[in-house]
Amino acid sequence: MSEKFKSIQDAIRSEGMTPPDIFQTGKIIAFAGQGKPPTNKAARCFLFPDGRGGWFMDYITGLFQTWQAKRESPYTEQERQVFKAQCQRDRVARELATAKDQHEAALKARKLFKRAIFADAKNLYCYGKKIQSHGAKTGDSGSLKGVSIVPLYDETLKLVNLQFIQPDGTKRFLKGGKKSGCFWWLGKKTRIILIAEGFSTSASLYEATGNQVFIAYDAGNLCNVAKIVRAKNPDAEIIIMGDNDESGVGQEAAKRAALACGGKYLIPATVGHDWNDSINWEATL
Repeated sequence: MSEKFKSIQDAIRSEGMTPPDIFQTGKIIAFAGQGKPPTNKAARCFLFPDGRGGWFMDYITGLFQTWQAKRESPYTEQERQVFKAQCQRDRVARELATAKDQHEAALKARKLFKRAIFADAKNLYCYGKKIQSHGAKTGDSGSLKGVSIVPLYDETLKLVNLQFIQPDGTKRFLKGGKKSGCFWWLGKKTRIILIAEGFSTSASLYEATGNQVFIAYDAGNLCNVAKIVRAKNPDAEIIIMGDNDESGVGQEAAKRAALACGGKYLIPATVGHDWNDSINWEATL
């Protein structure tokens, strides 16, 4: 529990993130995850109604931390128990709300994906990234026309969420949908299995190597997916194909994922590159 910081903003900054400018007590606020631009909303924070305690989390890194206001006299044991109980009640309420949102998103995902059509070589995102669609879909009308639609499956191989990728690369998921521990895969099982963050990166790796590739969707999910893949493939050689982020987030996440599954990790040589960038760049030499 983080009591040494004067404010919850200070506690958030200590974890390498930029807190929201404005806090409203009793309301969950979304803000940018570690190493992400201000437009990102992968992190969450909550300040209890009395303003003396709260919590914050980051879906990118898996961080979850509580905060209690620093004061001159130490908290009594009774006050600590009250705070602990408040955190527990909040956690239970949050988990129930999350489960409800994820169930509704999964139903919507299955309906949308069934209705969508398979993307082809004319898909602008795939064309721009120089990859095949590999079973990704798209809408044939309305706001989803031309948008790449990529599925997310949970550990039981049930479709639970969708990622929507605009031609310019802008990405979003279904609101409230489950992402942690979810994945998609390209290709049949091979002796060497690769795990990467994004769809275009994974498609480039699959096309270049022929190895099965799992998509984790972001750095924070690499470790979760690596553990699942290892459990399902105890004898495979697993290689985490991380991003070379300027922030270092991709590299650290790849290293943690490799350790978690007893595998290896590789990072592109150029800062700011993922493997789609590197493979396409090398192909032009």
